[in-house]
Amino acid sequence: MARGTCTSNNSTGSEIGGGVDTRVKVLDRIAGEVRERFGVGVWFAEVLGRRWSFIAGEMNEELFFPPKKVRLGSLGVVIECEAENVEEIVSFITSRLKEAEK
Repeated sequence: MARGTCTSNNSTGSEIGGGVDTRVKVLDRIAGEVRERFGVGVWFAEVLGRRWSFIAGEMNEELFFPPKKVRLGSLGVVIECEAENVEEIVSFITSRLKEAEK
């Protein structure tokens, strides 16, 4: 195994079937649902060690405060800073990811 290779079985979001395009569409849809329901932007990233690589979602280039970063296995979720209910948002995202895996 190469150094830095992640072999975690806890990779929520990476099990979405249908290939990369389907995964991006599902994550974009979830980001839109979060924006509608909670009024904040989220984006998703693939986490490889300390590196977070953007996959999908609504990136806001004009954040004035640091966003909240949450890891869900190898999937990273970045939530705009004004979100006060981060746990509720993460719970919502997790439930949507589980629905998409079915």
